[in-house]
Amino acid sequence: MQLIFDHRLIRHVIETSEKEHGRSSRVLQLAEKLLQRSFVKMPLWLFERIIGFLLALPIPVYSSVVYALVTNMRGLPHMWGMYIRGLYYREKLGLMEPNVFIDQGVFFAFPRGVELKEFSYIDKNVLVMSKTAKVGRRVHIAPRVFISGGGDFEIENYACIATNSNIITSTEVLKDGARCSGPMVSADQRKVFRGKVRIKKDAFIGANATLLPGVTIEPGTVVGAGVTVAKSSEPWGIYVGERAQRVGTRDSVLWPDN
Repeated sequence: MQLIFDHRLIRHVIETSEKEHGRSSRVLQLAEKLLQRSFVKMPLWLFERIIGFLLALPIPVYSSVVYALVTNMRGLPHMWGMYIRGLYYREKLGLMEPNVFIDQGVFFAFPRGVELKEFSYIDKNVLVMSKTAKVGRRVHIAPRVFISGGGDFEIENYACIATNSNIITSTEVLKDGARCSGPMVSADQRKVFRGKVRIKKDAFIGANATLLPGVTIEPGTVVGAGVTVAKSSEPWGIYVGERAQRVGTRDSVLWPDN
């Protein structure tokens, strides 16, 4: 009996408010307590299931109108659109745990191949074109990130991709006289390499970075802004420059997982 947003999200908001403003809302504290009570959770869960089912009905024209409305509803800091998208995408995705944020303008090319773990945040105008996409807990994929199609993508817990970055999961291979002008060329005239891009736990991908097919970003790696990564990194390394040169090592994360 999982809600779209449960008491753990309210607790997160309360703790953030206490740290940033030195106070928290009594209304939020009451909401946190109520959302742990079965007499509140059960009818709310039933309501969410009914509304989600209705939103996801595969009826021609109706489904297209619903999709357009849901996708374009305002995102953060407005919560209503985030909630409606949660109801809709819980029915559409392969897996969506509670307390997931899907913001305005997000597109999933293969929804059933997408898995979103708790407290992941897919920000505004992110395009996920890969055949599969697995997103771990406490992950943020920032606005206008592009994950190309053809291959697979995975990002583990506590990792982050900054704005305007490109994750390339497939590419044309320039060998044996093959053409390289894309999918409108006959299949027998192309050679395509499809790989998996994997970003491991606690890694950070800077703004405007590009990860090429088959690359694994090891735990704790920092990829600087604008860097193109053509080969896998080493754990906890810091990479900058056009050739992704390793320039140092960051401290390991000391905080426990939550």
